[in-house]
Amino acid sequence: MIVGMDYTAMDNPPRRPHRSDDPQATGAQPSDQEALLRPGGHFQVATQYRRDAMSPHWLDWEHMPPTYKVYRDVPLVPLPPPVGVGIGGWGGEGVPDAVLPDAGLWRSIAQRRSTRDFGGQALSLNDLSILLWASTGITATSGQYLRAAPSAGALYPIETYVVAHHVDGLERGVYHYRLVGTDERGRVTREGGHALELLHAADMRRLVAAAALDQDIAAECAAVFTWTAVFARSVWKYRQRAYRYVYLDAGHVAQNLLLAATGLDLVACPIAAFYDDEVGQMLGVDGETEASLYMAAVGRK
Repeated sequence: MIVGMDYTAMDNPPRRPHRSDDPQATGAQPSDQEALLRPGGHFQVATQYRRDAMSPHWLDWEHMPPTYKVYRDVPLVPLPPPVGVGIGGWGGEGVPDAVLPDAGLWRSIAQRRSTRDFGGQALSLNDLSILLWASTGITATSGQYLRAAPSAGALYPIETYVVAHHVDGLERGVYHYRLVGTDERGRVTREGGHALELLHAADMRRLVAAAALDQDIAAECAAVFTWTAVFARSVWKYRQRAYRYVYLDAGHVAQNLLLAATGLDLVACPIAAFYDDEVGQMLGVDGETEASLYMAAVGRK
């Protein structure tokens, strides 16, 4: 279970300044402060590696969790290959070379800002295609499909969902990013991948903003990216340490998205404050085997 911070201690700010290490600097009594810190401390200790406390762990390949999530019997929206300046070899076998905007990595790093002002204009489907590919899409093949963002052990526990508000050619609703397809024998293939699976067609602006602690940006943007983790993929190999890696993986994916948005002259803002149960219900995940970790609002200036 992931325990959120209790904000009730912040309702009455202190009347005089305190040192930063004084528990009363946060408006909390020492016992309250300890209670706030305890879940994080337990997590840090429980996921430690210690030389004198590590036991051998053999990988059970027969029961390795699937690396990909594919929804059956839902509408599928194929995405166009990203369009711009060619870089070559974007997607592995049978997929044409990608052509991407020549944005300049250093410019994107320098200019990236978390922006809460959205102009209300729609994203193009090609913009969305680039953002999905750049954040977590397949970029190479080396025994398996490798992706744009790094992942501990190349296990890729992060799943991407898109809540579309204003995307040209896309019905409003909740989508899941499908990286691959499967053949008649259930084997993973590139055919049918790089597509969106429509999970729920509806205007989600009010609901997603409410789930994001009533942040207007979640309704005013063109689309909200939401990332979840399928924990078993990482736990299978890394056991208790997996939970650290999962959160790091989510950060890698999100930063890729933010830089890609900057390169497209879009604006974006990461969102970590949300009601876990409401976001989980919106996506149709249980919050335990698969749980929401992070969000980002994306749109035009």
